[in-house]
Amino acid sequence: MATKKKAAAAKKPAAKKKPAAAKKAAPAKKLTTKDAIKAANKTLMGLLAAGDTAGIAKLYTAKAMLLPQGVPGMKGAKNIAGYWAGAVAQGVAGGALKTAEVDELGSTAIESGTYQLKTADGTVCGAGKYVVVWKKEGGAWKLHRDIFNSDT
Repeated sequence: MATKKKAAAAKKPAAKKKPAAAKKAAPAKKLTTKDAIKAANKTLMGLLAAGDTAGIAKLYTAKAMLLPQGVPGMKGAKNIAGYWAGAVAQGVAGGALKTAEVDELGSTAIESGTYQLKTADGTVCGAGKYVVVWKKEGGAWKLHRDIFNSDT
């Protein structure tokens, strides 16, 4: 008799599982300012690798200033895109930005860190440090004052 019960239990269909949609979705995690800035930096480096200098210029505020070492500062999307186009023409094909710290002051944030620029074959062609003043514009953090200088 015990074997008949086991056999009958073995023939029962498995219980149906609830569909995945029935599970509650976890709320989207809000990015910290530092994480949002790191994501924007990653986008900037991706656009640089793609040679999309107009796209890079869109990461800056409408009243942004780019203040690189050894050349006069520049304002406006056209001039900022022109600077990055010059870097691409000289062989810069990507790189990395390493955020050291971010201080948030309402709709402004100040970031400092180090950078490394590379050619298409991965050769380091520039390295140094930077400070960026970020402004929230249109709901996104954008570069407002971008100053960097080389370690060499």
